[in-house]
Amino acid sequence: MDFKIPEQYIDMKFCRVRYKTKKPFELDWTNKPYTYEEIHPHFPKENYGVMTGVNCLGVLDDDTKDNILLKLALESFGETFRVRNHLYYKLKNWDGQKIIFYDLVGKHCGELQGKGQMVVGAGSTHPSGEIYEIKNNVSIKEIDVEIFKSIFQDFIPELKPTIAYKKRTNWEGEDVKDIPITSVISLGGLRDMGNGCYQGSHIVHGSSGGMNFRINTLNNTWYCFRCSSGGSSPELIAVVEGIINCSEAGKNCLQGDKGSKVIEIAREKYGLKSPEIKKPMGWACSINIKRMAERHGLLNCPKCNIPFSFKEVLGFYKCKSCGMFGGLKRFALMCFDKNKK
Repeated sequence: MDFKIPEQYIDMKFCRVRYKTKKPFELDWTNKPYTYEEIHPHFPKENYGVMTGVNCLGVLDDDTKDNILLKLALESFGETFRVRNHLYYKLKNWDGQKIIFYDLVGKHCGELQGKGQMVVGAGSTHPSGEIYEIKNNVSIKEIDVEIFKSIFQDFIPELKPTIAYKKRTNWEGEDVKDIPITSVISLGGLRDMGNGCYQGSHIVHGSSGGMNFRINTLNNTWYCFRCSSGGSSPELIAVVEGIINCSEAGKNCLQGDKGSKVIEIAREKYGLKSPEIKKPMGWACSINIKRMAERHGLLNCPKCNIPFSFKEVLGFYKCKSCGMFGGLKRFALMCFDKNKK
């Protein structure tokens, strides 16, 4: 399909996005913007992202079931450039910081995309195979940011004061994924956003706008808006301790030695207990766990597909990636379950 990147984007900044995805793939992409001319050679073989919070560009993203925010914006401001359900605005006197919208019960219902974020550009290919179609091919509406906020005032909560200081949580346990994020970092310097969420400057690489890092203490997760990365406690430990870069944090980022290093440091600094080694008794003295693994085809961890480390004399197994471990009885049950399938 012959598609030209819209002229409405001519003064914008861009990032490269893999074909049929929604995530930038270049490291530190927020600090490596492409111009309108520079992004053209990569399209349409790749998707492309339009960087928000730059040159006063804000994009309204409505997550409500009935498109409440989208309808309110169109009724209040009239038509503007629209791609799928993304409404584009140039906001005068705006600092570029993302605005998050909540309903009356505190549920997240959308946002105005700002600094450190991007939206996939028109003509790109959605993961479903659909094209990011222009729904209203007009100029981008220009509005003063205070007028914009006044229209959405019922959806913008008052920010609670910045937390001056809060000590790390004291925690002890045997599963690295159960470590509270508040045992890894203090909430000091973060704003209380309500509903267990706290937001502020990233604890490692900082933030130009001071609001690119968010943690949710209710589901024990964190997210970096600059790098579009995040995870739970193990990933945060890995970033804080320099095992991975923030941009690498995500699913399956702690395979092999990286996962082992997180376990090691978590035991040293974050309250993770080492497994209690007990002397084998009874049938465990007469069965070799590694030979059992070979016989049942269970030499690799079923979660990570990483080879188990076996202590044949004691009858123990362990995965160095995810930390799964146990003795003969548990391993025999795993073999039984595998054979049932």
